[in-house]
Amino acid sequence: MANPRGGGGGGARHHLPLRPRRLLRSPISRCAGLLAASAALLLVLSLRQVHRVGLPPRDHPPAQEPNEQLWGSDGYGSHACVTPTSRYMAPKGSERYMTVRSNGGLNQMRTGICDMVAVARLVNATLVIPQLDKRSFWQDTSTFKDIFNEPRFIKALEGDVSIVNDLPQSLQSVPRARKHFTSWSGASYYEEVKQLWKDHKVVHIPKSDSRLANNGLPIDIQRLRCRCLYQALRFSDPIENLGKAWAFS
Repeated sequence: MANPRGGGGGGARHHLPLRPRRLLRSPISRCAGLLAASAALLLVLSLRQVHRVGLPPRDHPPAQEPNEQLWGSDGYGSHACVTPTSRYMAPKGSERYMTVRSNGGLNQMRTGICDMVAVARLVNATLVIPQLDKRSFWQDTSTFKDIFNEPRFIKALEGDVSIVNDLPQSLQSVPRARKHFTSWSGASYYEEVKQLWKDHKVVHIPKSDSRLANNGLPIDIQRLRCRCLYQALRFSDPIENLGKAWAFS
């Protein structure tokens, strides 16, 4: 769902299970497959130059970066400083919930979803797995788990933000506040936004694109965005496999 750069409907040549074959005919899935293929090819070309950062083992606390940078160098190339600083604390328990409708193209959705992860951290709310825009651009029925690896997304960010598949049954029918966050907002704006949860347990965000500033944010919030984009938010297995098949064919 980003700026589309071509269809690429070659999924019929690959021996995939029935459901992935049906899924990969949708516009968003074809676009995601092309992006996955490009990412796989770029990885092969850059393995000798760029150090890739993997997920930290979950039975040990993540290593902490003492500096204030987003990028570092090991003498052979740059690597992302995505691990938290020594000031970073585990998420606090909260009864606040945030639902999101992620809009735009695929790239806008990816960045918007990770921005909403950062916002959930800022307001100390539990994030419900975002809904993908199915009307304004793609006319596509794909859900989050069709495009992205949902279990990995939840697991990878469990030390940062509480993420759930759906609202608890007791909150399914409660009145929800609806809030369009101001574009390119900083941390101080979201401190004020917290007031919404005084009267509502659930706040719905109709748009996720460009809701968070690029600069002037706490370093740990910036690193959280990076962890989400480069470690947590991966394409689903059928799309990843198709992308690799295209890249190495």
